[in-house]
Amino acid sequence: MKPFRVAIFNDTHGWHSEQLIAAFVRHNMEAVLTDLALCRIDLAQSPGITIPGFEQGGLPDAVMVRGIAPGSLEQITLRMDILHTLAELGVPVLNPARVIELTVDKARTSLRLHQAGLRTPMTWACEDRDQAMSIVRRELAAGYQLVMKPLFGCQGKGIIRINHLDQLDLIAPVGHAFYLQRYISPAQQDYWQDWRLMVIRGHVVASMTRQSDSWITNFAQGARCLPAVATDEMKALAVSAAQAVEAPYAGVDLIQDPDGHFSVLEVNSVPAWKGLYLATGQDIAGALANMVAESISATIKQTPDYAL
Repeated sequence: MKPFRVAIFNDTHGWHSEQLIAAFVRHNMEAVLTDLALCRIDLAQSPGITIPGFEQGGLPDAVMVRGIAPGSLEQITLRMDILHTLAELGVPVLNPARVIELTVDKARTSLRLHQAGLRTPMTWACEDRDQAMSIVRRELAAGYQLVMKPLFGCQGKGIIRINHLDQLDLIAPVGHAFYLQRYISPAQQDYWQDWRLMVIRGHVVASMTRQSDSWITNFAQGARCLPAVATDEMKALAVSAAQAVEAPYAGVDLIQDPDGHFSVLEVNSVPAWKGLYLATGQDIAGALANMVAESISATIKQTPDYAL
């Protein structure tokens, strides 16, 4: 039987793509490395879209989204159009456009977690500076600190911690929007750490703790990644967080407060796993390949005339 062809979308292919290529081979799947920015809507083709590497209007058997390059609203909309259309044509897309839209926007993620009744930092998002400054003053007066993040951001870039009124003049919105979260003090004073749990199809397949000498604990910012045994409470919270944003797989970040309670910091629908792999040795690419293979198999069962 000819191998199934899986498109891996990313603007820069590297270590993660190589891991997936090797894992796919074990499932009779061939990876086709491409970029959403190179795809186009093309009504001259029968499916209405064209994807590099899939000529004559062909479609992938499945899609993995590993990265979407920054761009204008129009560019991002076109890329999401491709993902939405692929799903509408019956191609398994992991993760789907809707999930990416629910998680790339941090305010939307916070709302989803809150609506699901999951513990997550108190959050405010607004456009009006007076509203934002009123929130900051009120929180500081109540003895809390705040963290301001870009609404669209990753790897700990562009975030600031607000702990004094003197900082008010320095607070500038990112993209004319304020996204504020109540700062959660570490469980142990001056010992900053959080946890990353990889959830795939409702199961935690790997977990690590990220420890840092500063309050920003991202791997990309120099945090140390160490293996960690997730408790049942942590696993349940991570799985529920992934379900809240409808993600077949996700990297879920948890933090523990001084009272021992865990909260969901973020849900990443396009998670990197190099730090997690180096810390745990777990075959995460293999688990993702299993998920893709199962998705293709389910599609075949639902489509009796599926072309093999």
